[in-house]
Amino acid sequence: MSSIESSATVTVINYPKGKVIGIYGLLGGAIGGLILISYIIVITIVKESISVNDALDFIKMLAAGAVFGFFLGLLPAFLTGYYASKLEIYFDSIRKVFPLFIIGFTNTFLCIVWFILESASIDSVIGIVLFCCIGGASAIVTGLIALPGHK
Repeated sequence: MSSIESSATVTVINYPKGKVIGIYGLLGGAIGGLILISYIIVITIVKESISVNDALDFIKMLAAGAVFGFFLGLLPAFLTGYYASKLEIYFDSIRKVFPLFIIGFTNTFLCIVWFILESASIDSVIGIVLFCCIGGASAIVTGLIALPGHK
């Protein structure tokens, strides 16, 4: 017969859906704000040749960007966390980066279109795509923190 004992138990680890949604909601928008403000700081230093000695001002800008990004990116971050937990994405290889980017990009795009539907020009479309790329990058960085490591 079989060599498995009848008293052996199998433990099944459930996917931490609440943890994933919660961490995405709490950190996703703030990380996106940090990415955006970091980009703005680098462009400002390069274009206007501002000295790096103004580091305290840059730190204040980063803190303000994190707070502003938290409130602005709250809804897209929660949606990204929801879809990542619905698809039960595990961050166990580099192949998981692309689906996370697509989920973050799409959710950011849907929220932007939902809030500013009537004003669309070519310049705003380019800005929308850049904001959506920041949403995708934020989904990847937050996924490193929030998603479980392996199946």
